[in-house]
Amino acid sequence: MGDFNKITIIGVGLIGGSLGLAIKALQSPPKVVGVSRSEQTIEKAIKVEAIDEGTTSKIDAVKDADLVFIATPISSIVGTIKEITPHLKPGAIVTDVGSTKSTIVKTVEEFLPPEIFFIGGHPMAGSEQQGVLFANATLFRNSYYLLTPTQRTNTMAFKKLHSLLTGIGAQVLAVDPDKHDKIVSTISHLPHILSAALVNLASKQTKESKNLLLVAAGGFRDMTRIAASDPDMWRDICIENSAAILEALDEFRKELMSFQSTIEDRKESQLKDKFKEAQSVRLNLPEILHKDVSQLRELSIPVSDRPGVISDISVMIGRLGINIEDIEIVHTTELTGILRLVISGEENAKAAAKELLKHKYEVEIGKIYNHEVP
Repeated sequence: MGDFNKITIIGVGLIGGSLGLAIKALQSPPKVVGVSRSEQTIEKAIKVEAIDEGTTSKIDAVKDADLVFIATPISSIVGTIKEITPHLKPGAIVTDVGSTKSTIVKTVEEFLPPEIFFIGGHPMAGSEQQGVLFANATLFRNSYYLLTPTQRTNTMAFKKLHSLLTGIGAQVLAVDPDKHDKIVSTISHLPHILSAALVNLASKQTKESKNLLLVAAGGFRDMTRIAASDPDMWRDICIENSAAILEALDEFRKELMSFQSTIEDRKESQLKDKFKEAQSVRLNLPEILHKDVSQLRELSIPVSDRPGVISDISVMIGRLGINIEDIEIVHTTELTGILRLVISGEENAKAAAKELLKHKYEVEIGKIYNHEVP
């Protein structure tokens, strides 16, 4: 990967190990150094080829690193970045994989020196399994990977990280950090809480009817699979993102109460409508399709060289749920340049252009491939 010669991953568990495997599977991969508190974990990570070498010293590992992934528990992300910052070289990029973003991003940006670049990240991929032995090079392929740029985000740093993540097969979306936490409280954090609550309820009832869990059907098993996830991680998430989670729980309570009253009043048609609406929404969730390079479109956007322009544009497109396949910045003068975005699909490109035009950006759409691709 031309942009990076050395990548350090602090925390080589499932996510950190999978990042290592995915990066090392690239053509001409950079050197990957892993950090763990446990020598045994380092040995396992080297054995499964998730890292080239490892150490228990964060300080030694980040020296000369071009990119550092912080894949530790949420509660230690900020502390880890504070610890390594004095030992990072100018121009180094730091990113994390925590599933909450607002507090982390704001805190880190307050103390990070201007020559070190931070971009919050959250891969929407994982498993109830834990540890580097369960790491998988394809974990991020066709999975959404959320980045949370801000007005302080460096344009070139964002481009480099974005290119690496798309290179390992992720669908990268840019989201505002505050909005990120609200979104994931509903689509990720709430389901884990509901899963745990359902398993606990079933467990209590099992004491009265001992065979209840033995006869648990597929629906119960599917919905409660995530209850097997790491308890420490979910404790940290609930504390870190408590405001958004409490709001999501309150909204869900209202939805449950609506179901309850509909059932109590035996309103059959309304009950069917609720299930029909849910069925329609679920069946129409977007599917990840194989990319057809003939459908790639390039958006050319003249931009001024000012802080925050990459954040403005990428978050704007991310709100539409559109993945940016690639980013290139071509400087025409010291103060202006052309931002080139590659987007898959004519309709997606038009939707992105329409949104940008609404915000007073000039946009041109062009085909990358003007011939049929066999």
